[in-house]
Amino acid sequence: MKKRKALLIALAVLLVLLIGSLAALVVLGGDMTIDEDREIIVAEGSSTVAITDQLYQAGLIKSEQYFRLYARMNKMDNHFQAGTYQFSAGKWNIEAVCNQLLSGAIHGKGEMQVTIVEGLTVKQIAQTLANAGFGTVDNYLQYAATGDFSQYEYIPAQGTEIAPATRLEGFLFPDTYWIDPKWSEADIIDMLLAQFASVWRDNGFDKLAAAAEHSVYDVVTMAALVEKEAQVAADRPLIAGVFYKRLALGMKLESCATVQFILGEPKERLTNRDTQIDNPYNAYVYAGLPPGPIACPGKASLEAALNPTISDYLYFRAKTDGSHRFSVTFEEHAAYHEGDQ
Repeated sequence: MKKRKALLIALAVLLVLLIGSLAALVVLGGDMTIDEDREIIVAEGSSTVAITDQLYQAGLIKSEQYFRLYARMNKMDNHFQAGTYQFSAGKWNIEAVCNQLLSGAIHGKGEMQVTIVEGLTVKQIAQTLANAGFGTVDNYLQYAATGDFSQYEYIPAQGTEIAPATRLEGFLFPDTYWIDPKWSEADIIDMLLAQFASVWRDNGFDKLAAAAEHSVYDVVTMAALVEKEAQVAADRPLIAGVFYKRLALGMKLESCATVQFILGEPKERLTNRDTQIDNPYNAYVYAGLPPGPIACPGKASLEAALNPTISDYLYFRAKTDGSHRFSVTFEEHAAYHEGDQ
C-alpha cells in the first residue's frame, strides 16, 4: 500500500512538473509585440547565438535559450540567412521570426557584396569600403576615433593611452559582407565589430584566452603580428610561438611589420634607419608587444595566437616563396640565404 501511495505521489509530482514545463514553453514561445518597425542586420557567417542576441535586444523574442532550443529542435540551427530583415510593428511569434530569417530574400534589395581581406588596417578598410561606394574614409575614421564602443570591454575607451585613431585597430573583422547603400559608416563599422565579437565567442576564443591568462587585447595584438608576418598557413602557429618565446626571454620581437605600420605606406625593403625609428610600435626599438594591434587579423591568426607551436626557434626569415625558415641561433639565422633550404 505504501509503495503504491509513493508511486502515485511521484507520478503526481512528475505531472505537475510536466504541466509547469509546458506552461513555461507556452509563455516563452508566446507572441511578442513591437511598437515600431525593427531592422535586424545578420552578417555573413553569423551564428545562431549571435542572431538570437540581436533578436532579444530588438524585443522580438522572450527568451534566448528557448529560441535556440526551438531552432535546434526544428533543424534551423546555423541555417539562418545573412541579410537585412525588416520586422514591422505588431505581433510576432517565434515561428514567424524564424521563417523571416529563413526566407528566400537572403539579402535586401540593392545590397552589394564587399570583401574585407585579412591584415588591413582600419584606414585601409575604410578605403576599401569607400572605393566600393559606401561612405567616405574621413567619416569612417571619425566614427572609429570618437564613437561609443563601451559595450565591448576590450576596446580602449577615449582618453586612454591608445591614440583615438587606433582604438578599433584589430577589431574590424575581415570577412565578406552584404551592405545596403542606405547604411551609414557607423552602421557598417558596428557590423564589423559585431562580427568580431561573434567569431571570438562562437569559436571559444574567450575561454582559450582566459585559460592562458591573456587579455583579448593582447591576443589580438599578437594575432595582428602573425597576420602581417605569415603568408603560409603552416607558419602561423610557429611564428606565434617564436614571438611568445622571445617575450618570455625578454628579447625584442624585431618584427618588420611593426615598422611598416609606423611608416603607413609599405616599403619593399626596410633600411637600418627605418628599424631605428623611435616609436612605441617599433619592435626593433621597444621590448614587449606593441601598444596595440597593427592590423585586423582573421580567424586563422587568432587561432595561432591562442594555440602557438612552442619550439626552440627564436628567429625566422622569409623565403621568396612566402614561407619562412626558422632558426634556433642567430648565427644560423644570419647565415641563411635563399639557396640554403
